[in-house]
Amino acid sequence: MKLPKFRSAIVYRAGLPGLKAVEGHLLELPYSEIGETEFSRSSFVANPITGELVTPVSGGFAIVIRHDQKHIPNQVVVKETQERVERVENITGQKMKKSDRRQIANEVKVELCKKAFVKSSLILALYKSDDKLLVVNTTNKNIASMVCGLLIKVIGSVKTETIHISDIKNGLTTRLKNHLNGTDNAFDGFTVGDYIQLSRLAEQKEIIRYSAEHNSVTAEVAESLNSGFIVDNMELVGAGVNFLLTDNFTFRRITTQDHYFSEDDDKAFQWRHQTGADLFQFSKVVNGLCDLLAYKEQQDKPSAA
Repeated sequence: MKLPKFRSAIVYRAGLPGLKAVEGHLLELPYSEIGETEFSRSSFVANPITGELVTPVSGGFAIVIRHDQKHIPNQVVVKETQERVERVENITGQKMKKSDRRQIANEVKVELCKKAFVKSSLILALYKSDDKLLVVNTTNKNIASMVCGLLIKVIGSVKTETIHISDIKNGLTTRLKNHLNGTDNAFDGFTVGDYIQLSRLAEQKEIIRYSAEHNSVTAEVAESLNSGFIVDNMELVGAGVNFLLTDNFTFRRITTQDHYFSEDDDKAFQWRHQTGADLFQFSKVVNGLCDLLAYKEQQDKPSAA
């Protein structure tokens, strides 16, 4: 199974212990095959490139999670459940209760689970120790939450906090307006790329996508912003990284600077050094955006008396 490249990110502030301690904890949840009646199973596995359960990289470490999930189409469940319900109702001559219908639906799911196709994937998670940044290579919030949950399960007490920027849509919209009006530091530390997606709610949601050198469509973008459109996501460039920043502070289409290696450098060496450089650059991006967009860490609530 191939480990996907670092191209997407959901980021958390997290206090994890050192590499050796983390490795010991991850051993508590090793890989085993998904059970016959299990819908999904996740576990920590060795990096297929380095062979290490926890791979040290510059400034932090990397871990890999294997996620096995059975694919059960909802329409199949609905169809089979309805057929069974109709058979029972025809025999009894009575309308079946909702609770009994739910019971039949659960039985159908369990039976289908036994012969369902299993989809397996590897998920990369990176940790920057100094900045306490946990970076999960996904844009799927459920997957990112699952990774955090697994770490909490094996490590125990781990404080994780989603990096939430208050009103980021209007923050990006205001800065883009200022940028188009000539304000040099509207995106201080970053430059605007060639992709911008805007939206507004009228009778239905309207979406406009610009995929061109933004200076060539300045008038059109400004007109849209002045007519009630706001930024959904946009391309930015900073710290040597190109990326799309979304309105919920997730990252897509991440492109970092490639490092060149000699033919004598093995794959594991190359992966560690490239990933360490990627993590270093991307951490600078995250910290820069937090400063730019006025991110504030949540304060610990005082203990009850």
